[in-house]
Amino acid sequence: MRLHQICARLKYGDAITNQVMRIHEAASSWGWESHIYATAHDDIMKPLNEGLPDYRKDYGGNRDDLLVYHYSIFDKNHVFYDDSRNRRVFYYHNITPPEFFQPYDSFMAEYCKLGRDLIPSFRNCDFAISDSEYNRVELLEAGFDAEKTGVVPIIVDIDELGGEYNRELVEELSDGKVNVLFVGRIVPNKRLEDVIDIFAYYHHCINADSRLFLVGTTLLTGYSQDIEQSISSRKLQGKAIMPGWPAGVSESDLRAYFRAARVFITCSLHEGFCVPLLESMYFGVPILARESTAIPYTLGGAGIVFKRVDPPVVAEAMQELVTNEGLRALCMEKGRARLDAFRPSLALETLREYLSRFDQA
Repeated sequence: MRLHQICARLKYGDAITNQVMRIHEAASSWGWESHIYATAHDDIMKPLNEGLPDYRKDYGGNRDDLLVYHYSIFDKNHVFYDDSRNRRVFYYHNITPPEFFQPYDSFMAEYCKLGRDLIPSFRNCDFAISDSEYNRVELLEAGFDAEKTGVVPIIVDIDELGGEYNRELVEELSDGKVNVLFVGRIVPNKRLEDVIDIFAYYHHCINADSRLFLVGTTLLTGYSQDIEQSISSRKLQGKAIMPGWPAGVSESDLRAYFRAARVFITCSLHEGFCVPLLESMYFGVPILARESTAIPYTLGGAGIVFKRVDPPVVAEAMQELVTNEGLRALCMEKGRARLDAFRPSLALETLREYLSRFDQA
């Protein structure tokens, strides 16, 4: 079997790049020939990008080859997929609806719109994979054949989460204060303003000995400024903190924030998977999450969910997760059990089952 993967960008540390790499490594271990192509790459990933023109010239006309096209944003590289005579697998990672970006970045909003509008055109693929059941349902709504769809979740290296961490930072944060944690991109669909509203009630009305960490990379300066204004207007300066702004924090520091956290919270209105939920499960951090899009599918009951942002109600639930040791233990137990469903070996076994149906050897 010869396998080709196409994605928009190869970027070190990026979730989709990691998925491409894990599939590449797995395919090679299965004895398959494996190739990777992308429209763009960073310096670290440059040696792995074999070049889309070379793919078209050398392999695009081979019906016996298998092409996996990773789709997470509109990219003109879809023409290589369109023109390919390979057996084609469409791997859908979801695209954020454009209305979230429109007030801050019309260019990004337009690319999201173009990306979502193009989804039905991929219905003639030989098979479609989504990284969550929520994403698979989106494909069904776009007219994909249910019999030719499946789910392979984002492959998270669970063992790697237990790597080196900033011990000094953990010690600094272990000062008796309740550490509330959000991890994710600082973008409008994550609704960080709702997180701040909830924390403001918690901090001012329930437990003043608390602080909120909003850990993530900043893509939209205007939105980040709105979040800073929200923090200021609720008198949370020094209590609601965006460490590492705008580039985010190191992996070592990220592990430290998870180790020091008492509760994890997300109010996101749009997720295709939400990897930080798995990270929270690994570190035994109880989860408080808005029940939207892919979140309930990924969470699988391993946390407390809420449908509506009612700060006093959600803040009281947060206090229960902070102080009720029985509830905390139950959440941790359910988290460990749920995490087992996302074992890399299980995801790769499912992927191999899907792809092997095309193996003519």
